[in-house]
Amino acid sequence: MSWFFDLLSAAVYAVFIQNLLFSGGFGSTEAIRTALTPRRLILFAGFISYFSILTSAACRLLDDIPAVGALGWAAHTAVFTGVLTAVYLLTACALRFGLKASRRFLTTAGIAALNSLVLALPLMNRGAAGSLADSVGTGLGSGLAFILAVALINAGLKTLAKNKHVPRAFRGTPVMFVYVALLALALSGFSGGRFFS
Repeated sequence: MSWFFDLLSAAVYAVFIQNLLFSGGFGSTEAIRTALTPRRLILFAGFISYFSILTSAACRLLDDIPAVGALGWAAHTAVFTGVLTAVYLLTACALRFGLKASRRFLTTAGIAALNSLVLALPLMNRGAAGSLADSVGTGLGSGLAFILAVALINAGLKTLAKNKHVPRAFRGTPVMFVYVALLALALSGFSGGRFFS
């Protein structure tokens, strides 16, 4: 039962404390794009969780092999990219030929798989030296963190669009970037990091 609590605590940590979209900027462009048209949010977040979990778990198991564990940072990045590519290709083949998925569905899967958030997780898990349960929990939490980020961005953009006090020069994209930056600053405060030292 300890593995379940490790998984759960890693997922909660990834959603609220170390939300990589806001604290690291990983996947933020896709979060903003999805916030503007949120109809594919659940599908996209599901794919991010799916690819994050499989890639993180596979890379964590590979790190237990002494030859892979001894590799440097650049070699690990190449190995993790290869694992992500293999997971995506297997998934795309299964979706296309097994389930006869549409081209749009496959495009969403591809964008989610190649999201910087998905690739960053195995490298961060390696740096944290977590267990397999931690890696899976972080992968699950990344999808939930994406949903939280998109929901916050969407709600803020709707409110800012109605606000008459926003100066004309800041309407649209500029106020969106200011709002996302303030969200990132607020959520990064939960991680306990120091901004000005």
